[in-house]
Amino acid sequence: MSSGAIKLQPREPNTPVLTNVLHSPKRIRVKFAGETVVDSREVLILRSNEFLPIYFFPKSSVRTDLFDTEPTDSKHELGFQASNWGLKVGDRSSPEAAWTPVGVDDPALQILEDHIAFRWKSVDQWFEEDEEIFVHARDPYARVDTISSSSHVQVKLNGEVIADTRNAVFLFETHLPTRYYIPPSDIRMDRLTVSSSASRCPYKGIASYWSYSPAIGEDRNDVAWSYEAPLPEIPKIKGLIAFYPQAVDEILVDGKPVS
Repeated sequence: MSSGAIKLQPREPNTPVLTNVLHSPKRIRVKFAGETVVDSREVLILRSNEFLPIYFFPKSSVRTDLFDTEPTDSKHELGFQASNWGLKVGDRSSPEAAWTPVGVDDPALQILEDHIAFRWKSVDQWFEEDEEIFVHARDPYARVDTISSSSHVQVKLNGEVIADTRNAVFLFETHLPTRYYIPPSDIRMDRLTVSSSASRCPYKGIASYWSYSPAIGEDRNDVAWSYEAPLPEIPKIKGLIAFYPQAVDEILVDGKPVS
């Protein structure tokens, strides 16, 4: 989940870097300060297994009259040279909200030089068709599978088993580690307290968090999360709880530790 920076997606060791440009079939709109700054069905998606996907729009579909500066040059975090523009609507401004690559060497990516991208959090809202989307552009190659499993899943923390189930839902998501969603009835809920933290996923919805509060010992914040109202495409994980492997002692599946 990124602001200005493009976060790397996890990859298996020695996996080759894959980067390509796709045409999106969706209508994409971007809003800032109540104005629609771009509205297009001719959208390109720059995607890779190393960074989050980025929408690129034809220059003709962008409200360049809302750009408040002459372009400035910089080195983009993806390695491109970039021209940048700020947005200004009324008394609101967003520096370097828009950018376009310049001097691209790779012939497969040179089409992007005729398009403009927006830094995700530099604008207010993003829409695919009429549905608002959050966090980052959706990758059309990303897949989320939720599969019920009778495998024996245990979560250990502070030397005790705090979850033990044969009724987990395994969530498999492209480029990400498998997550194990466990029914609260199979969790020591007396060890968990509701956290004030929250986050969004463009594929699953809004997550709430749980902290660990042992009878004896130190509390640990945000060790687990759940989706109480997941997006309609991911109904199986509703109300189940998943634990961060790095926040607990270990997670075991059929007796074997998982990372």
